[in-house]
Amino acid sequence: MNHHVRLMLSVCGPFVFLLVSGTSCSNSSNEITEAEYAVAQPVIETIKVAPSTIDRETELSASIEGEHRTEIFPRIEGIVSDVYVKLGDHVQKGQLLILIKAQGVADLVRHREELVKESEAELKRRTAGIRLAEAEVRSKEAAVKIETIKKDRMEALVKRGSLSKQRFDEAVFELRSAEADLEHAHAQVEAARADFEVAEAKKEVALADLEAAITRANFREIRSPFEGLIAARHVDPGDFVEPNDPNLRTGLLDIVRYDQVRAVVYVPLEDAAYVEAGDPVILRHKSYTGSPQIESVAGKPLAISRKARAFNRGTRMMRTEIDIDNTLLEKETGERLVPGDYGKVRITLEALKGKPMIPRNAILTDENEKKYLIALDDKDTPQKVLVDRILLDSKNQLVIESSGLKIGQRILSAPDKTIILGEPIQPEQLKASKLAD
Repeated sequence: MNHHVRLMLSVCGPFVFLLVSGTSCSNSSNEITEAEYAVAQPVIETIKVAPSTIDRETELSASIEGEHRTEIFPRIEGIVSDVYVKLGDHVQKGQLLILIKAQGVADLVRHREELVKESEAELKRRTAGIRLAEAEVRSKEAAVKIETIKKDRMEALVKRGSLSKQRFDEAVFELRSAEADLEHAHAQVEAARADFEVAEAKKEVALADLEAAITRANFREIRSPFEGLIAARHVDPGDFVEPNDPNLRTGLLDIVRYDQVRAVVYVPLEDAAYVEAGDPVILRHKSYTGSPQIESVAGKPLAISRKARAFNRGTRMMRTEIDIDNTLLEKETGERLVPGDYGKVRITLEALKGKPMIPRNAILTDENEKKYLIALDDKDTPQKVLVDRILLDSKNQLVIESSGLKIGQRILSAPDKTIILGEPIQPEQLKASKLAD
């Protein structure tokens, strides 16, 4: 019996093995098919349109310049006696910078002072002459009155026959003589007044000459016309200087105004159209150590003051200036910006905050070369939405303009060939993701 069993097993065993193997393979095949079916359902990533948190900005090199730079030239000839400042000194308005020795000018001032004294004395004499002439007029007026009374009395006596006509004629003659003396006295008053006017004019001339001499003498002292920094010094004690010297190509000193400065920025051609006066800026400057950046001065935001509106032919860049009140800045922070230093200015070219921001991969291009993206409605139906304009490409995100798109709306974060426009997507296929930084 054992022999028959072994014989049966040897004959039927392979068939049994094949049968068992076939059953096993069939089960495995069914499992793979189900797994493949499950994987075949694509996962579609979506993202909500977020508002932009950034603006279109640029950061450019900037240099600090004084409001203006003035060369100091001599206005009188002479020997430089002293120079009271050095290169880089901070000077106040009216501060003495240079003293020039000019002896002839001092002598001229003393001579003009003597002429003024003489003219004042002459004016006093002419004033006294007027008073004397007026006193003489009063005296002559009294004499005329006396002679008039005499004439009237003698005329009455002649009429009564008590006095001869000859005596009356003498009285008339004496009256005429007194009247002539009075007229002459009046003429003397007029002459005295004319002399006074001449003396007064001479005094005015003498005073003007003295003032001119003093002004010229003051030219010996060269003072700062404004608060600033000594940017250059080209003179030393002992140098001979004179105005309008053809050999003097540079001034004795250069002064840069310091209370008012400006940050100068050269804006490239592609950004210049976005820059206008009043645009806000942030300045980071090497010499300003109190804070890493300056956004405002005395509560007033730092902004573009002006632009050239013309490009440099060589560089194709446009000069832009930002005015800064150093006095107010110092009161607020205790520091000032220094002309000649440099730093960086960040300029807001275009305000984009609140505009739609999407991933770069969400943008597609149709056969007409128009940009679009796929948005989902409330029923998860994909719709084509055109992109009007790309405002900013920043890292992996785009700030766009689109009339058919709203903040918070869901869009496909990347192209997906399995979707069909207008056909709803199964909710289990959708996967929400966040906007990458």
